[in-house]
Amino acid sequence: MDTQEGARGIFRFIVLIPYQDAHKPAEEYRQKLFAAGFHGAHAFPMSAPLAAVSRSFSREELKELARNIRNQTKGNDGKILALTPASLPCPGFPSFFGPQLNLYIEEDIFPAEAKSKILHTLSPPVLCAALVDQHEDPSGPETQSFKEGPTLSFRAASLANLSIRPLGEGAPPYSYKWTIDAPVWLPKHL
Repeated sequence: MDTQEGARGIFRFIVLIPYQDAHKPAEEYRQKLFAAGFHGAHAFPMSAPLAAVSRSFSREELKELARNIRNQTKGNDGKILALTPASLPCPGFPSFFGPQLNLYIEEDIFPAEAKSKILHTLSPPVLCAALVDQHEDPSGPETQSFKEGPTLSFRAASLANLSIRPLGEGAPPYSYKWTIDAPVWLPKHL
């Protein structure tokens, strides 16, 4: 995956960020993972990566994607639901682990003018509770207690560009610094 920008090692993602009401149960689950030894439990912001991208989306591209995601939720009364936790691999980056969301992110959901920026879609997306090594399986039999994720659903959410880069110190591969651009809210469900 070539999401790195030069020698600085910047990875870029388009992320879905649930409204703060959903953060408490997700954060409690994250704390449970960290206490059990998942070192990457605080290495990624409380969000669901939808795609790895080569360049940030414009505000208009994010707005169109937000409308498309809202349309996808209409059959479920506008709600996005957290399902069973799973590991979602991302080439060239640690895997994302957390509750799967009931969204299906295919390339056709993205605006036409943004498709050239997409390196990989990440579907079904997970609300990232921890980053895990791609060779670990946190959903394996030795971690049965983590198969039940937090019970949460939300209608209010935003999309944003996320830039993340590894730090030189800390516990590799789980030490990152990230920047989230101004969010674009999903349209209100009517």
